[in-house]
Amino acid sequence: MKFSNVGVLLMVGALAGCASSSGGSPVGAEEVLEAESALRSAEEAGAEERAPELFEEARIALAAARRTSGEEARRRLLEARDYASAAEAMARAERVRREANRVRREADDLEQRANQIREDAGRPPR
Repeated sequence: MKFSNVGVLLMVGALAGCASSSGGSPVGAEEVLEAESALRSAEEAGAEERAPELFEEARIALAAARRTSGEEARRRLLEARDYASAAEAMARAERVRREANRVRREADDLEQRANQIREDAGRPPR
């Protein structure tokens, strides 16, 4: 398909008009990548399972940002990034709590075994 110079100019003009009609400069690719990266990090941290509400809000905000442009898109990208960061933090905190509980149980078991060994050896437990 071959475009004439006039056709190309009309398309460029229409696209520029759409971008400027939403108010503000177009969103940069780095802003989109930053939000997408935050969402991926949250997903890798297990946020989809451990912080599903925040993770879903991040997805919704990113999808909304993709449907709009200008300042509204920028605002929604920041929202997506912030929700994703919060979801990741919650997921990581939950993982650390679970690990801490596991370590506490293990420490309790070891202490019981040490006390049993002392008792078997004829020494009183500490």
